Amino acid sequence: MIEIRRDTFWAIPFAYSLLMYVLATIALLVFLYGFYRRFRLWRSGRKVNIQWADVKANASYFVDMAIKQQKIKRDRLYGFMHRFTSYGFVILFIGTCLVVVDYDLGIPILQGSFYLVYEAVLDVFGVLFLIGLFIAMIVRARRTRNRLKHGWADQLFLWLFAAIGIGGYLLEGIRIAETGISYGHWSIVGYGVSKLLQGVPAFGVAWYPVWWISHAILAFGLIAVIPYTKLFHMLLAPINLLFQPVKRTGKISLPYNLEELTEEKRFTVAGVQGVKHISDFTSWQLLSTDACTECGRCDSLCPANLSGKPLAPRSIVTKIRDYMVPDRKITSFITPEELQSCTTCGACVEACPVSINHIDLILSMRRGLIQERIIEQEAEHALMKLDEQYNVWGKAWSERDQWSRGLDIPLLENDKGNDDKKGA
Repeated sequence: MIEIRRDTFWAIPFAYSLLMYVLATIALLVFLYGFYRRFRLWRSGRKVNIQWADVKANASYFVDMAIKQQKIKRDRLYGFMHRFTSYGFVILFIGTCLVVVDYDLGIPILQGSFYLVYEAVLDVFGVLFLIGLFIAMIVRARRTRNRLKHGWADQLFLWLFAAIGIGGYLLEGIRIAETGISYGHWSIVGYGVSKLLQGVPAFGVAWYPVWWISHAILAFGLIAVIPYTKLFHMLLAPINLLFQPVKRTGKISLPYNLEELTEEKRFTVAGVQGVKHISDFTSWQLLSTDACTECGRCDSLCPANLSGKPLAPRSIVTKIRDYMVPDRKITSFITPEELQSCTTCGACVEACPVSINHIDLILSMRRGLIQERIIEQEAEHALMKLDEQYNVWGKAWSERDQWSRGLDIPLLENDKGNDDKKGA
């Protein structure tokens, strides 16, 4: 009876397998350092404890946004692209973890019928992964979506993912072609590739270790760079969706509610309620900026941005992320004009697929402008008039009725001699 199991290091010399573990260790250390580097910056913000009631309330929202990807589906083509790549990536990652469990932890799970289903499922989701990548490449090549950035790194990541996916099928095809295993057809794509590669010297057993270590280098390189690039959103977007309190569009966070404070606390609650430095943000607000995918949906719906104002919500988020140094002043990288252009309509928050609250970030920094006495002159004058005369025009109380003179409008007055006196 044929034994059905995974031969993880088939045709791999000991030196190559040892090199793989060395590369894996280096990649993991680089990844962990990058994560710690950002974690330390998030911790520099004001501490906010996780509210488990929020996590429970967010569960259904998490399913809708992270799994069903409801907001991303609004762009039909890009919705298919992102679901194919994300679902494919997650399944392939789980498959890799199962290999670690099977070989490195010594728990034999990749054998028998389970292994056959495992091979078939990974091959199908690998195809979806590659289809999604090619859709993204075509969309970016045609430049039909103005909201997208088209930097060299964006193209490089797509080709890196594609190379890893194609490399996996290549290795699988060589292995099936050389071993001639009877159950090779369960690897649907790999079996087809094996037929194409038969008799090709460059894809024989002699070259297999070279292709194998090349595939490993690409995969570990990808893992290492994740915390240093926007790929970090793959890890942080689900965290942000699950742990950040979800607010209805249009709901604005206030630093405190005066009606709920006692007379004594109204004078002691002060401190820094506005954001003047990076460390004045909460830790969760700082983390949310690293979850940004730079998709540009917020910019494409922002009325201030569309009307030519200096505000771009995506730029606000990425500037906070890129200039995240605890003592750095906000005004050193974000202008007052950008912050004052926001109408707080909430279009950016509604559009964001990873639940970043741009309005909370902007209003927090606006309060910082007021504390720094950096505010648009007209707005400053309006606030001063409101404080002095209780109206934004600065009209004296004695002149409040001047507008009605000559219009024969009844005027109610408190007169001792005449309770109901009419006047112009």
